[in-house]
Amino acid sequence: MNEKNETVTKKKSKLPLILLLTLLLAGGAAVGIYFVWRSTGELTTDNARVTTTTFTVTSPVPGTLERFTLYEGRYVAENEIIGWVENGETMRSPFDAIVLQSNVRQDQQISPMEPLAVLADINRIHIEANIEETDIGRLYRGQRAYVTIDPFGSRQFTGYISEISRVTVAELTGQALFFNTGGNFQRTTHLMPIKITLLDDIILDNFIGVNARVRIPLRD
Repeated sequence: MNEKNETVTKKKSKLPLILLLTLLLAGGAAVGIYFVWRSTGELTTDNARVTTTTFTVTSPVPGTLERFTLYEGRYVAENEIIGWVENGETMRSPFDAIVLQSNVRQDQQISPMEPLAVLADINRIHIEANIEETDIGRLYRGQRAYVTIDPFGSRQFTGYISEISRVTVAELTGQALFFNTGGNFQRTTHLMPIKITLLDDIILDNFIGVNARVRIPLRD
């Protein structure tokens, strides 16, 4: 009788341990499922930046800059006269812009097609992110995206994918390798740029080129 009671007691003492192990295993499985879901449920990349359309101001003819009004940080309106060369045509801004760079000054002698200044379109500022080619098929125009921009810390901005490139970054920049027919070929995962338009009312005129981080929830 005593042996029987001792056996029952041992079995009862093992039950809490079994339950604990079961809970730990279940918890571990749940954590694993969560991280798998996180890895497949959204796409994130730090390969992103604030950018826009830029324009390099030049003159088609050489001569003296009789008038030149651009300096770094100045805003100019679309079609505004920004300067002219003696006996030459006037130079105008192609869009509402901020001056990113000014390389010359009034009354200076210039050469034809010399870069005089660089303008940035303030109405088309957006986030550009480079996505691996293996993931690009999971994205679509209009898809919601969330962005953090380095100067703003952890503040999150909401936007959407407005453009998806059909060409890789390497092809656009001329860095694509020629097709290799030899035995030393090493497969490379290429990147494809996407454009994200922000919905938040935020002025990024003075943050063109800074780093950003993009998070895109994926469709089921």
